[in-house]
Amino acid sequence: MTNMFKKTLVAASLIAAFGVNAGTVSVTKQTHSMEGLAGVTATQTSNAISYTLAAAYAVGDKITFTFPTGALVATTFPSQLNITAIDSDTIGDAIAGLALGLLNSDTNSVTYRVTSLSQPSNVTGTIVAYTDRTTIGAALPLGAVGYTPASVLAANVTVTVTSQTSVGDNLDTAGTRTATVAEAKTQFGSAAVSAKFGKVIDVSNARKTFTVGGADMTTFAITNPTTTGWMNLATVNTTSASFYGEAGKMTGLVVGNFAAAGTRVFTEAAAKLAVSYTGMLTTDTISFTAPGSVALEPQMFTTDVSYAYTSAAAVMGTKILATGADSGAWTLNGATVNVPYMPYGPSLSQVIYISNAGTQSGDVSVTAFDDAGMVYDLGVVGVAEAMTVTKFSTQIKDALLAAGFYAGKVSLTITVNAPEDDITVQAAFSAGGSRGGILTDQYKK
Repeated sequence: MTNMFKKTLVAASLIAAFGVNAGTVSVTKQTHSMEGLAGVTATQTSNAISYTLAAAYAVGDKITFTFPTGALVATTFPSQLNITAIDSDTIGDAIAGLALGLLNSDTNSVTYRVTSLSQPSNVTGTIVAYTDRTTIGAALPLGAVGYTPASVLAANVTVTVTSQTSVGDNLDTAGTRTATVAEAKTQFGSAAVSAKFGKVIDVSNARKTFTVGGADMTTFAITNPTTTGWMNLATVNTTSASFYGEAGKMTGLVVGNFAAAGTRVFTEAAAKLAVSYTGMLTTDTISFTAPGSVALEPQMFTTDVSYAYTSAAAVMGTKILATGADSGAWTLNGATVNVPYMPYGPSLSQVIYISNAGTQSGDVSVTAFDDAGMVYDLGVVGVAEAMTVTKFSTQIKDALLAAGFYAGKVSLTITVNAPEDDITVQAAFSAGGSRGGILTDQYKK
C-alpha cells in the first residue's frame, strides 16, 4: 500500500511537470519612500511570503524562492518548514501535509527539499487516514525575509518560485509564480501654477499703477502621492518657493510690495522673491500690490518650488517640485520702444520722432539709464497725437537736464499710451554736421 501511494505521488508530480497544474506565490507588497531610504542600512523585513502548491509533491522534490541578486540577508530562513495535512470529511477537500528541510541559501535564493509527507483523515465518526490525497492546494509558508535597503532602491525586490522533482524535472511550471515583495517610490509629487499674474500696466499714470486696481497674484499647488502605510518616510523640514520676474525689471520695488504666507526675502537686482515655509506646504498665493511710486516694467514671471527634507537615517536632501513654472506676465496698455544709444553734449543734437498712425492719442513717458548705471525716470514728456508725427528731442533733453543728466550716453525706453502697432520711433543724432542713424528695438521685433 505504501509503495502504491508513493507511485501515485510521483506520477502526479510528473504530470504537473508538463504544465497541467500551476502554483501561486503571494505576499503583501511593501512600499518605501525613495527619499526616506537615503542612508538607511538596517535590514528590512518583508511581509509573510507563501506559496500555494498546485502539484502533487513527493519526497526529494525541491522548491526554490529566488530574489534579486544580493537582495537577501541570508540568515533569515528557517531550517524546517512544516505544512500540516488538512483533514476533511469531503475527500476532495482533504490535502496532504509535508515537511521541507532547508537545502541551501545565499543572498538571492533559498531552496527547500521535501523530506516527508503525511496523509489527512476524515474528522467525524471513525477516524481513518486517507491513502491517496496529494499536496495540491497546500500553502507553503516561507514567512518573512530580510532584504537590504540598497536592493529596493536599485529595483523592485521580487520573489519567483521554481520547483523540480527529485529527478530534475520542472514542477508547477505555470501560474502566478512571481510577486513583488517591496518597491521604492518617490513620496513627493510636483507643483503647478494655477492663478497667474496678468495685470496691465497703465502708461497714462507713468507706469506706476495697473489699469485695474487691486493686487496681482499667482497661486502654486503641490500634488503629492498618498503615502499611507509606506515605510521609511522622509520628513519635510521646509518648503521653498522662488518667484522670478526678469532681472533688472523690478528696480525700486521692496519686499513689502509682496505678500505670502511664508517668510519673504526680495532681491531687487535678480527680480526674485524667495518665500520659505516651515514644514510641508501644499499651496500658497503670492500677491503683489503696486506701491504707486515706482515705474513698473512689462515682464514675464516664473516660479520654482522645492522641499528640503530629512531621510529616515537623518540624511538631508532636496526635492525639486517645479522649475520655471509659467506664472504670468505684466503687459502695457501701449507701445514700448527702446532707443539703445543716444549721445548728449554741447556739440551734439538729437533727433527723436514718434509717428502715431492710429486714431488714439497717447501720453509719452520715458525712462533712461546712462553709461554709469544711473537710472532716470522722466515721467510723461508729452503726447503723441493721433495721425501725427511729433518731434520729442527737446522734451526728452529738457527732462534729462531736470533729472541731473547733462552729457554722456543714455539708453531711452519710450512708452506711448497707444496701440503698439500704430507707433513708430525714429532716432538719430548730429555731430559736427554729420548725422548718425540709430536703430531702435522695433527692428529687432
